[in-house]
Amino acid sequence: MQFAYKPRLTSSSENTDIRYSEQFIYKMQQERFKLFELQDPANEHFDVTFEIGGKKLYANKFILTSVSETMASMLSDRWTKKDEVVTIETYSYENFYEFLRFLYTGGCDLTNGNVFKLVDMAESYGVELFKEYCDNFLSSRMKYDPKSIEEMFEFADMYSLNKTKNAIKDFIGRNFDKVTGAERFLSSKKSFVDFLSSIDTSSHHYSWNFSKEEEVFRAVYKWTEHQVKKQRDADDKNFDLLEAVKDESRETFPHIYSMDKTKMSKDFLTNFLFKKGILLSSDEFKSIYGGIRSSDREFRFEYVSDLAEKQALQNQKMNPDDENFNLVDSIKADLAKVIPLFNFGLMKRSFVTKFVVPKGILTEEEADRFYFTRISVKNFYKTITGDFKDDIGIGRSIQLRSPYNIKRGNDKIIRFLDLKFHMPKTPSVVKKTDGVEWYLSLDEDKVLSFKHHTMVNPSDYLLAEMKSKTRFCLISNETTTIQASFNTLNDIIQ
Repeated sequence: MQFAYKPRLTSSSENTDIRYSEQFIYKMQQERFKLFELQDPANEHFDVTFEIGGKKLYANKFILTSVSETMASMLSDRWTKKDEVVTIETYSYENFYEFLRFLYTGGCDLTNGNVFKLVDMAESYGVELFKEYCDNFLSSRMKYDPKSIEEMFEFADMYSLNKTKNAIKDFIGRNFDKVTGAERFLSSKKSFVDFLSSIDTSSHHYSWNFSKEEEVFRAVYKWTEHQVKKQRDADDKNFDLLEAVKDESRETFPHIYSMDKTKMSKDFLTNFLFKKGILLSSDEFKSIYGGIRSSDREFRFEYVSDLAEKQALQNQKMNPDDENFNLVDSIKADLAKVIPLFNFGLMKRSFVTKFVVPKGILTEEEADRFYFTRISVKNFYKTITGDFKDDIGIGRSIQLRSPYNIKRGNDKIIRFLDLKFHMPKTPSVVKKTDGVEWYLSLDEDKVLSFKHHTMVNPSDYLLAEMKSKTRFCLISNETTTIQASFNTLNDIIQ
């Protein structure tokens, strides 16, 4: 028989003395138990007699009453007379014998068959150490079955067997699909489903073969749905099952309903959550986009936009009578906080043309402008800008020299002599137009120039019309700065 001790922290010499002392304590316990085991009624040390099912058990009051207040009350002079036999009707002789054996020695023979009755006995007689002893057996040596795990939980919960409850939780984690996949799970009590929903899905010792959060969410949702269906009014034509289940889930299992859905798989979102009317917000789409590990811009855009389209289609399906519903507007609304993060200008143009534009995220004109270079010229606190399709690397060359500052005495033209380029092969699409005062051009000698319309020559290759919100003029001998940038979404939609 082994005994559980909680020795204080000691030195090595003191530990030796304690171990030596424990040997004598063990021997003394064994001597007492030998006398109990003999069950000799002539033993004058026995001072209490129990009768269970026609059989008698003899024991010592002191040993029993010193660890059980209930037993002390039951065997007090107030309730029992000297030499009076105490009748035990609730428990069997064998189980009561094991209970007394524990009180004598600190151990007994636990089995899958008797441990439940012995737990009840420990509770009934208020022997916490015995209950802890049984709890340890149930949590470490009991074999659990998915079919009866709910009953096992109810037992552990009734008697506050915390070790057993943790072991059950671990078992459920490792056998989640078997526990929740059975039809009987839908009829489980709320207390068990609540217990199941508290499983720590971040724990690494569970052998999950699926997304943890998703399967917990699915199981709890289906259980809730089943309960709502049982209570629904079949004749109520206005009954909305999806809304009723969502309301019930939010109220009954708020920690499940509020799970971080941005960590869930695309398949689960589209084939379960969306179909249940649980939709993502624009903030959640933004979080999903930020969480995609791939650096492939096209892939990241395609992932979230496809997800938004599936959500929009499901939303349309759930609201067939909404005449104002617009698929493109719905997608753009869901991606409202994501679209500004897309750098379309760095995507392949063929992708933008064949994928982004057909989805309505951008018009063809907006898509084209992402591949334009924006040139800004600043002189004496005033700025003028122009966009053009840059096929010869003008913007990159200016960026490499940024900040590019220059002073000239002319108030009609600035030639950037060290910025020379090959003439584009295609004719210029920019023509000199009435009302436009300033142009960006390549002169006949291939030098980049910023000039007033009065300085434009027939041989110039006009790159862009330059425009300003306020009237722009070139102040001679003041520093002029030229900069290049590439269009962002904000530039385009303004």
